[in-house]
Amino acid sequence: MRDLAVRARVPFADTVTAHSLRAGGATVAYAAGVPVAVIARHGRWAPGSPGVLRYIRAVDRRRDNAMRNVGL
Repeated sequence: MRDLAVRARVPFADTVTAHSLRAGGATVAYAAGVPVAVIARHGRWAPGSPGVLRYIRAVDRRRDNAMRNVGL
């Protein structure tokens, strides 16, 4: 995986891992509105597994902040 990133001249290729690609794919799909169940099936997570949720990252930390609208 890393070798392909280096050959493609991806910035910071030495830090690319399969985990990075899996998390990136899940995050981009979720941000595009793809349902979590569909992301899980595509990423081959077990049906109903909460594991997929650990791979979806906050895209915009301000917008995606859980405390943003609680009046604090």
